[in-house]
Amino acid sequence: MSSRSRPAAWKVTTLAVAAACTLAGCASGPATLERGSPAPRSNTASDEVGAPGLEALRTKTGFLTRDECATGPPAQVFTRCGRFTVEVRNIVGQVRRDAPAAGSRADATEQALDRFSDARCQASPGAVGGGDPAVCGPAFAAVQAGVQGIAGAVGAS
Repeated sequence: MSSRSRPAAWKVTTLAVAAACTLAGCASGPATLERGSPAPRSNTASDEVGAPGLEALRTKTGFLTRDECATGPPAQVFTRCGRFTVEVRNIVGQVRRDAPAAGSRADATEQALDRFSDARCQASPGAVGGGDPAVCGPAFAAVQAGVQGIAGAVGAS
């Protein structure tokens, strides 16, 4: 084989491998949905309205009520509770959907979260927050009360 034919053979081999990889990827079907086709449906318990969703909500809320951020002194723990407040905010919509009778509790909790955030007390998950404990402590106490109120309203234990 001449030195001139080696690069050509290398190019042919590379193209053949690339073509095979491309065809293998396409063999499993389209990577995107066609226009007008429905999105795949998730089958998690929290996606179901009513009993299974309510049970999942009770479980989540029960865990939240036992978290140190829900039970600790608000002026001391708020700086470490960024993830907690995100989790609480995440269940508010589920409360409205799966436990409509507790909607007013969800509204009050969301308002408490907004006041806590507006006071610049909210930390990013995994980060230590700042803020004046004299302002953030009472604001976080309202978030804690909101979580306890939701828990009672949905029957979490």
